Amino acid sequence: MTRQTISVQQCFSWATEITGCQDYQTLTHVFINLLKSFNWIDAAVAYEIYGDRKKRTQPHRTSEEILIRKLPLDFSNDNERDSCPLLNNRPLPNHIEIVIADGKTHAILPVITDTGPDRAIVLEGIFSDESLTLLGNLLKLYHNQVILHDHRERDVLTHLPNRQSFDTRLTEICEFYQQEGLSGTPDHKLSWLAMLDIDHFKAVNDNFGHLYGDEVLLHFSQLMEGKFRYIDFIFRFGGEEFVVILNNVNKSEAEHGFNRFRRAVENFNFPLVGKITVSIGVTCIQDHNILPVTLLDRADKALYFAKENGRNQVVLYEDIVNMQSTINHPDDIELF
Repeated sequence: MTRQTISVQQCFSWATEITGCQDYQTLTHVFINLLKSFNWIDAAVAYEIYGDRKKRTQPHRTSEEILIRKLPLDFSNDNERDSCPLLNNRPLPNHIEIVIADGKTHAILPVITDTGPDRAIVLEGIFSDESLTLLGNLLKLYHNQVILHDHRERDVLTHLPNRQSFDTRLTEICEFYQQEGLSGTPDHKLSWLAMLDIDHFKAVNDNFGHLYGDEVLLHFSQLMEGKFRYIDFIFRFGGEEFVVILNNVNKSEAEHGFNRFRRAVENFNFPLVGKITVSIGVTCIQDHNILPVTLLDRADKALYFAKENGRNQVVLYEDIVNMQSTINHPDDIELF
C-alpha cells in the first residue's frame, strides 16, 4: 500500500477508529490490528518497557533488569516475563528505526511519554520509504492518544494506573472468570486482590511535610514495580492506599509474594523519613459469581483487620472467615 492508493475516506476511517477508543488497552489492540491489516506487515507486537529511567529517585538498572511486557496481556499466563531481543540491549530510539535481525527486517516504533512507561511497537515486514511515511503519520496519531489516555488513566505523582484504571481492570478480570466459568479453592492458581496502606502515613506528612510524604509515595510505588511480576497489576488507589491484583498463583504463593513485598518495604531506608511499614489486606477471586464491589469490600475488611491488630502484616480475608466459621454469612463479619 502506498500513499497514492490511500483515499481521504480511508485516512478519516483510521483516525476515527484510533481516536474512538475508550482506554489505552483498547487503543493499543485497535492500533496493532490496523497495522496487521497492511499486506506489507507480517507481524506486529506492542511492548511496555519498565525500567523507569526517567525517575530521579530510581537507582540505575542494567539492561537485564529492564522489564518488557508484551501486549495484549494474558494475565492467566504463568510466564515470569516476556522479552524482545530487539529491545533488551539497546536504548529506545527517538524515531522509527529499521533493524535487520535473523534475516528479517523489523521496524521499531517508539512511544515515549512523561506519564507512563516507555512503549515500543515492533513490526516485521517489508518497508519502503512510502510505507515508513505512512507509519510515521499513524504513529503520531497513536502517540497523541496514548498521552491523552495516560493523563486520564494514570496517577499524576507516581504514574501508576489510577482508581479509574483499577475499576476497569478488576471488572475485566471478573468477566474473564465469569466467561470461562472458572472457580476453585485457594489452592488453585487464581487471582488475588490486595489493598495496601502505608502505616502511620499521616505522621510522615505531619513530621516531615508533604514533599517528603510524596517522596515516600514515589519510592513505595517503585518498590511495587520492582517486586511484583509483569503479569500482576498495581495501582495507586488514592492517598497512601495502593492496590495489587496478583495473578495465577495459589494461596501460599500469594502470601509469599505479598510478604516479600512487605519485608522489602520494612527493610527499605526512605530518605530522611527512615523506616516505614505497610499493612496488606487480601482476598481471593475464586468464585466467578462474586461482584467486583464485593471483592473490594472483602480486601478492605482484611486490611482493616491488619491495621487494628498490629499493622505491618498480611491478612487474608479467607483466613478471617475460617477463624469465625460459626458466622452464617461471612460477608457480615464484624471487623469494625
